[in-house]
Amino acid sequence: MQKIIFPLLLGASIAMGAIWALGKPQYAAAALSPVYPTPPKKVKSIFPVDYFAPPVSGGIFLTGTCGELRPNHFHAGLDIDGVVGNPVYAAADGYVEIIRIQAGGYGNVLYLRHPNGYQTLYAHLDRFSPDIQAFVKNAQYEKERFEVELKPSSNLFPVRKGQQIANLGNTGSSGGPHLHFEIRSPEGKALNPLLCGIPVQDNLAPELREMKVYFLNGRREVLGSKSLSLQKDKKGNIGLQGDTIRFGGSRIGFGVKSYDKSNARNNQNGIFSLTMWVNDSLSFRWTADEFDFDDSRYLNAHIDYSARQRYGSWFHRCFVLPGDFLGNYTRTPSMGAIILDPKKPAKITIHISDAFKNTQKLEFWALQDVFAMETFTSAPYQFWMPFDAENHVDMADFSAALPKGALYESLALSYASELEEGAGIFSRMHHFHDEKTPIHRYFDVKVKPTQLPTALQSKAVVAICNAGRPDNCGAQWDGEWLLGRSRSFGDYCVMVDTLAPRITAAVFSADMRRKSSLSFRLSDNFATTGLAKDIQYSGTIDGQWVLFEYDKKRGRITYTFDEKVGKGAHTVRISAIDDRGNEGVFEGKFTR
Repeated sequence: MQKIIFPLLLGASIAMGAIWALGKPQYAAAALSPVYPTPPKKVKSIFPVDYFAPPVSGGIFLTGTCGELRPNHFHAGLDIDGVVGNPVYAAADGYVEIIRIQAGGYGNVLYLRHPNGYQTLYAHLDRFSPDIQAFVKNAQYEKERFEVELKPSSNLFPVRKGQQIANLGNTGSSGGPHLHFEIRSPEGKALNPLLCGIPVQDNLAPELREMKVYFLNGRREVLGSKSLSLQKDKKGNIGLQGDTIRFGGSRIGFGVKSYDKSNARNNQNGIFSLTMWVNDSLSFRWTADEFDFDDSRYLNAHIDYSARQRYGSWFHRCFVLPGDFLGNYTRTPSMGAIILDPKKPAKITIHISDAFKNTQKLEFWALQDVFAMETFTSAPYQFWMPFDAENHVDMADFSAALPKGALYESLALSYASELEEGAGIFSRMHHFHDEKTPIHRYFDVKVKPTQLPTALQSKAVVAICNAGRPDNCGAQWDGEWLLGRSRSFGDYCVMVDTLAPRITAAVFSADMRRKSSLSFRLSDNFATTGLAKDIQYSGTIDGQWVLFEYDKKRGRITYTFDEKVGKGAHTVRISAIDDRGNEGVFEGKFTR
């Protein structure tokens, strides 16, 4: 298939407040001033050390730590290894405040409120204690919904410290059996449970695996990066090759790939703190002591997002991008940016620690190499987008509006469009930069369809086609335009969805007398994001609604036989409806 790229014309609409150029952006002298909006100072929480008991019996072995780097968020608690069915206990006196059932996310989860105002959370549970389980099931049948959020009165389910409240499981988006456990402050912040006295055996220092240097401009924005070679001495100490390292840049920052381990487990867990001194003065500090949930997506600024997208590598930055307002940094004048001198070397000291103060240390000297300065050339681009402004791209048949705060650093954005031949595509394909650059906030994206039959207008969606199957970003008509919402750069077009979700039998036959449950797989041709809705399903037996539990990660719904279905012949009917109203139906007869 021949692809025709239509270049942008100078007469096209320009991004709001942007500079139209091809090549490297030019900074005015004033733009290099390191003056950035300072977020309000946040009051640190109090960590009650002797208040909470372990939520499981026996030793605690972690498969995930608080602050660990996860896709689009910092991990907000501890992942405690275990076996499905193991008892889970209340960490303190209190009452059940919230019960939530989700197909993804935390799965089956309990929130307990305690007399000191704090809250504990227990997620991915297999089942609740019998009284709570019965309460939930009654609510699900009353609402005829699997996913529910319930807030019982404070006197309905009181609990005592050490009382069993549930069984450990693997529900929601869990990657294996474990208990996800959180402690939240009265203000709703996620606190690191290891700072609250939850006992874990750990006398191992974090491991430093890789290191990078980043070349920065005066705004702390990245111009380029290079990997650095690490080596161990005879005593096992980690260092760089050479005592004094020369860098071809006047302003630099560093990044480290590091993991922590605890005794008796070989997991690559997250570190607790990362601190850097320059000439013995604090330059940068990040600490996983507590997290605001509204800030968690700033992880995409804290990490080297491009390295994560390209190679699956998780690098902590030891400097702060200008649009990163995560509250876990210590505010310093430099925020991790190091100005090098060509004659006087700077002493760099980096400490990587876990919550038990086991520390990996690295120390070296850095000098500017004026004879081998790095040069960086940017690819051709069409729009210059300042990180601290609202930005628009308005073309004849494509429009995107990025709100202020959507970018972590200013962006030289590339855009092109082309004719795309493919079934179900009814617009040009719009290449809106690439998915290796993160976006913090949702933005509106509009595409103008071409040759879309009137009969298919209700089936049309704005689709992003980055990898694998397309994502449906939603569909709202705005005159001739189709509006969606997204939080990713990539390739956008208008597609139509006329295919109903597929329902296939997983555990089902005419004779179910020896089976304890029946289950079906649900699948659809589009994933969903933005304004689009996930599949809505319903299951009945003999015309009466029954509880099919949905395991989203497996795409499977399961009904466990109970008093609702007795012995004899029965008819099961499953209905699944996607975002565009396409309905798939399965009907079958069985004997129990």
